[in-house]
Amino acid sequence: MKIDFGNIYLFTWEDLYPTEVWNELGIEAFRKLCANQEGSLKTTEREFRELVSEELAGLAKEDQRSYYMQNLQRDDIMIKELLRLQRYSLCQSIFSFFEGRMKTVCEQIEERFNLKIPKKNKNGQGDLDRLWKFLLDFFELDNHPLEAAFIEINRQKLTRNIIAHQDGVVRAAQENDIVLMPGLELHRYGAFCQLVITDTAYVTGLLDKIYIFLKLLLLDIDARYIALTQAPKA
Repeated sequence: MKIDFGNIYLFTWEDLYPTEVWNELGIEAFRKLCANQEGSLKTTEREFRELVSEELAGLAKEDQRSYYMQNLQRDDIMIKELLRLQRYSLCQSIFSFFEGRMKTVCEQIEERFNLKIPKKNKNGQGDLDRLWKFLLDFFELDNHPLEAAFIEINRQKLTRNIIAHQDGVVRAAQENDIVLMPGLELHRYGAFCQLVITDTAYVTGLLDKIYIFLKLLLLDIDARYIALTQAPKA
């Protein structure tokens, strides 16, 4: 693999090097986990289809439907449920990872500059909002374009919450706040509405956004570090 040395950034704040490494390793691990899980389940699904074909081949056509429903349909539904739970679980884990990495870098700043991350308030402020507020208002990070990238990721937190607390079932009051992405769809079944991760493009797209955001965040933190530690003395 050819290395583009022009894209290598040397942090002034050396503590950011291991932070960046763990960010990258975590995201790469999620990519591999997603690929491995999907591949394993596709193999299971293919083997099941082959089994269905073999079992139904020896039956009269008029008996196949009844035999399938009595003996095979349960396994078919179970495979689909495994896929749903697998993708839901990845979504939840990715946000846990993202919040963890945000907390880690904020704690580094907190210790280095003797600042305090604000505690949770009673207004329902989420952990990501609280950490972002710390970076902007306390550490005085100056990057409004990065704030737009943060908001884009943070809006997907509603998807995570609906999955974690409502098993993907969307309440009517939540529908207008959901931001769909490729691979994430809203399926209606009468009055019933469900968030469905139809493709791993949603998982990989979310990881791409987080990867880019964390990369740029560390660059901005280092720039702020330089401003604070190398400012000319009065």
